[in-house]
Amino acid sequence: MNNPHLSIVTTLYRSERFLDKFVAQCQEALAEIKCDNYEIIFVNDGSPDNSLEKVLKLKETNNNIVAVDLSRNFGHHYAIMAGLTCSAGELVFLIDCDLEVPPTQIPTFYNKFVEEKEVDVVFGIQETRKGSFIERTVGGLFYNFFNSLTDTRIPENLLTERLMSRRYVNELITMGDKNIFMAGMMQWIGFKQIPITIKKGQREGKSTYTLGKRISLSMQAITSFSSYPLVMLFRFGFFISTISVITGGYFLIKKLIYPEIVLSGFTFLIVVLLFSTGIIISSLGILGIYIDKLFNQTKNRQTFIIKEIYK
Repeated sequence: MNNPHLSIVTTLYRSERFLDKFVAQCQEALAEIKCDNYEIIFVNDGSPDNSLEKVLKLKETNNNIVAVDLSRNFGHHYAIMAGLTCSAGELVFLIDCDLEVPPTQIPTFYNKFVEEKEVDVVFGIQETRKGSFIERTVGGLFYNFFNSLTDTRIPENLLTERLMSRRYVNELITMGDKNIFMAGMMQWIGFKQIPITIKKGQREGKSTYTLGKRISLSMQAITSFSSYPLVMLFRFGFFISTISVITGGYFLIKKLIYPEIVLSGFTFLIVVLLFSTGIIISSLGILGIYIDKLFNQTKNRQTFIIKEIYK
């Protein structure tokens, strides 16, 4: 592949301190693969710092930089979709700008892409999951849980960073999902996808992905790609009903055989009522989540709004 038009897409959220080094490393990597036909797309996802202003300052000395300013904070995955939608490259490289995976890895992805025949995606996976014991454990449990509930298989320790063909990106954009979970969508599409192992560094400063955001993303991932929680809910409800019928029958027969026995168990009754109430509330919650997904999809509301594009 001779000097393709390459789009580098990244998002901005509290990213100001990374941008000088990020752009410098992008230029270094592009020079290594002899690519002078490129664009670096920064999507400002409502960043509260001066990330956008910093990008516009860098743009003064590099006309290949494009800034996409969203109207507010929509979330990382929605900002990624905005960047992919605005990209025009024959190849598109998606990367986070926090330098955990530096842009100097671009030649690694590109060379692998060129070596393989008819490949559409080269995606990165971590050597080992970084972070605390809890983060590593929860991350591993999420991948195992997601893969056990859905037909879409996500490689464990998957990274954001990936090099994609234009036809693959076009299919991703036209999927039309309103509840976006990028990792699942990217695997669901198919095409020939090749993994490469990348060593991921440690982010400078605190991650903006809080525990609450991770839990919310996990819930969105599972409910967007699997109806199995509803099946589990039905089975569990059927099981509880069956146990209730058997227990009721047992006490009824016991009363008929031994009419002098006074059936007692107020405490047991209260426990059963509380347990049943918990099941009902949890069931309504699960149903509500799926109804909310359907509501969002049928509203057909745009998943992001672009306030301005600086080219």
